[in-house]
Amino acid sequence: MDNVTVDKRIRVYPNQKPWMTKEVQSLLRIRNTTFRSGDGAQYSAARANLKRGIRKAKTAYKKEIEDHFTSNNIRQVWQGVQHITSYRPSNLTAADGDASLAEELNLFFAHFEVKSPEAATSHPPALSSHILTVEEHEVRSACRQQHLKMEQQQRRDSQAMRLFSVH
Repeated sequence: MDNVTVDKRIRVYPNQKPWMTKEVQSLLRIRNTTFRSGDGAQYSAARANLKRGIRKAKTAYKKEIEDHFTSNNIRQVWQGVQHITSYRPSNLTAADGDASLAEELNLFFAHFEVKSPEAATSHPPALSSHILTVEEHEVRSACRQQHLKMEQQQRRDSQAMRLFSVH
């Protein structure tokens, strides 16, 4: 296997910024090698080049995202908004309810669509025998999940605000 393919290790970091391009990575490598070489003048120049490269990459990324908003393509606009806010659509599934729940809902909403006074007095909708019970641990779990969602949204909002501030 070793004589057919070449093993290459690629590091992917969880905090990899979207503006981190190959050019910025190469400037980063150059800066690190000049640091190890011990030459202060070359290291200073490499740091300056890296700062310029990062600024250029951030500006290009900012322009790319802003182009989503200036285009007349609504889909691109929403993709830009979702990307900035780190929105991930949740997979909503229909609840597996039985026919009695559907019938109960039909009776409830039919109550508001009374056409004649005779229909209103003929048969009142049957009351459900279902009693809603909520346990304390269910309330705590729901509150904890809501709190986590709010924290995540605040983080996304602060990231979106930092996205457009290019240093």
